Amino acid sequence: MKHYLRKIVLLAAGIMSVGALAACSNQSKSKDNGKLVRTASLSANYSIITLDISKAQGFDNAGNLYDSLLYMNKNHKPIPALASKYAVSKDGRTYTFTIRKNAKFSNGDPITAQSFVYSWRRTLNPKTKSTHAYLFDGVKNAEKVNFGKLPLTALGVDAPNKRTFVVHLDRPIAYFTKLMTYQAFSPQDQKVVNKYGASYGQAASKTVFSGPYVIKNWSPQSNTWTFSKNQNYWDKKHVKMNTIHMNYVNDPQTSLSLYQAKKLDFTILIGDQVSHYQNSKDLYHGPYSYMNYLVYNQKIKNPTLRKAFNNVNIRKAISLTIDRSQISNNLLKGESLKPTGFVTKYLAYDPANNKDFASQQYGGEGVAYNPKLAKDYWRKGLKQIGQKKLSFDLMVANADNVKKVSEYIKSTAEKQLPGLKINLQTVPQEVQYARGVSGDFEAYITGRGADIADPTAFLQPMMSKNSMNHGSWSNAEFDKLISQSIYTNNADPTVRWNKMLKAEKIIMQQQGATPLFQNYNLYLKRPYLHGITHNTTGSQWNYKYMYIKK
Repeated sequence: MKHYLRKIVLLAAGIMSVGALAACSNQSKSKDNGKLVRTASLSANYSIITLDISKAQGFDNAGNLYDSLLYMNKNHKPIPALASKYAVSKDGRTYTFTIRKNAKFSNGDPITAQSFVYSWRRTLNPKTKSTHAYLFDGVKNAEKVNFGKLPLTALGVDAPNKRTFVVHLDRPIAYFTKLMTYQAFSPQDQKVVNKYGASYGQAASKTVFSGPYVIKNWSPQSNTWTFSKNQNYWDKKHVKMNTIHMNYVNDPQTSLSLYQAKKLDFTILIGDQVSHYQNSKDLYHGPYSYMNYLVYNQKIKNPTLRKAFNNVNIRKAISLTIDRSQISNNLLKGESLKPTGFVTKYLAYDPANNKDFASQQYGGEGVAYNPKLAKDYWRKGLKQIGQKKLSFDLMVANADNVKKVSEYIKSTAEKQLPGLKINLQTVPQEVQYARGVSGDFEAYITGRGADIADPTAFLQPMMSKNSMNHGSWSNAEFDKLISQSIYTNNADPTVRWNKMLKAEKIIMQQQGATPLFQNYNLYLKRPYLHGITHNTTGSQWNYKYMYIKK
């Protein structure tokens, strides 16, 4: 890891607290006698595309708007949130959650067990086309419901009364309580969804929330918005901030200028900016479990490209021209980590010896730099597909770091592989996402953040039928290993761990997707700003316990 600018504490279950940022309960108290300030201005990593949790791509800052059944605390343990308690059957297939008496949506409507039943069914409705539907796999009949083979009522969830929510599983899920901390499993107010129909989630006034904040002054892809304290939140007494002004700025220099002008209390640094703040007391940093990949469309209609992208030697050749140390150390200058394989560092740890999965995974040629071997694979691959040259479009989002990486890939791959031509297509982030989901691309650089602190967060989306597998790579043995590692009773957790390692080896040997770099956040924070929780998984920034003392 580069730039050890401040001591960090990495927690195995995925929560990382940094110096004064750590605060996860009412036990966190200010040690000074300063005045409590209830307004702050922060920068955001991404814009918010939708407030509809059934249709969201991810949550990041928007996670502050929603509570789920459980919450991951600073000791990396799932603890009660909207559920005051839960019980598990002896066979591990039935979870019974008790919903809090005082749980309400931001409009004052009660949050009941039926709010969860409705939300889960809505997300799994085939018409919703949720990108998070796969996370429900293992809930009884979830996959069949999502594929339209069974009605929504067949989903294994029940609400025998207002405060009892029961989940039936097909098989025990090793990390089920961790899943229940993620916002994709949050409740929804059916009355409000029905009222606004297609416009639900497309305006702050047409959405209600279950978390510590509500959102104001927002529209899809807004660059600015405001989080305001949710006065109907069940735990509002621990929410100290009344107003948090959020700013998403495409140009990182603009965001830094706002911080320097004292118009922001927090900002994320990019590239060359880091060198100017190496010794600053305002500088903090830490990894995020987000891996960036190069993905090929293996079901593309163009017959030549289809043959090329389905040829493992072509995929290996391009990967071997990429020096990931160059990306991490020089191009991105501290805001990334070099990958060791398909799964990020600091995500999950071996139950037998507590070693990082990333230190044990195969990786191999999948993340190696070897120009000579690249040429060998390239010549072999071109011969197999009957071509002497190859040209394709590489789609990238209009973001500074990804643009740099795409330009580097084009330069180094074209230089080392005779007959290769890569045409860069730079598009807005939301356009890239939409085209990726619909398969409207030849190749593109995309990424994935871990929803939970488990290797399957990266491996499961690459299963053949998974909606997140936009490149349509497929391997039967990989599917089998991941399925077994998800749905096991885990009497011997080492068995499960080894299956995930075997699966990672397959995807790296086959180059189902090509890892490029892991995100690493460097940011400036005012000394008077406390209590932000930086999560390495799921919703990246949590402001529930944030406070300012001046």
